[in-house]
Amino acid sequence: MPPGGEVHVADSGLDDDTFNVVAGARFPGRASSARVLATLAALRTTGRRFTWWVGPDSRPEGLSALLAAAGAPVAAREPAMVRSLRRALPAPTALDGLVVRRVRRAEDVAAFAAVVAANWEPPAASVTRFYADSAEALLRPGCPALLFVGEVAGEVVASAEVFLSDGVAGLYNVSTRAGFRRRGHGAAVTLAALRAARAAGFGTTVLQASEEGEPLYRGLGFRTFGVFTEHAVLPVTLG
Repeated sequence: MPPGGEVHVADSGLDDDTFNVVAGARFPGRASSARVLATLAALRTTGRRFTWWVGPDSRPEGLSALLAAAGAPVAAREPAMVRSLRRALPAPTALDGLVVRRVRRAEDVAAFAAVVAANWEPPAASVTRFYADSAEALLRPGCPALLFVGEVAGEVVASAEVFLSDGVAGLYNVSTRAGFRRRGHGAAVTLAALRAARAAGFGTTVLQASEEGEPLYRGLGFRTFGVFTEHAVLPVTLG
């Protein structure tokens, strides 16, 4: 990949663009187009799918158009949202006697993964594998990724993840199983994650919102500050 911290590439080793992400592009000067194309070429030779996120601070200007012209089409557009954690957080109002707790055991990591994987039909095997492979690191003291689950009558039905880095808490994987939605469960696990981030000394939280999730986040005090455009980067096919 290009040197000098010009772009951040997360490569899980799995053929799944949920976990293979390119972000934070800051390609400088006249050579930026060539460096973008070189990065695309390197990604395509891995044999794995990637998603390239183009956000409000991505460079060069026109990066999204450049990626599309180079064969990495737009896959989605999602609002970038932010909230100050210095402002009061609302109290959760989940139904069904939901119990929210921090993930601290390997079996809880697996239950968390199962909720996230259920966003696909059939459930995404790569999601369960990723969290199984990562469980030891996720449970290690000091890990910047904190996982939370919500359970009803012993069944884990909701998830949320917050990643603590560089003074900002990133919120990810807020999911609720079908049949338990619109009952406050997603908001409850999200609030638990945000409270943990605030207790760790973080004052700002950010996320990318899906169309379904945006109303939930607005109700929790998030505001939009830009848009992330996601581009699909597919591997080279031979033959």
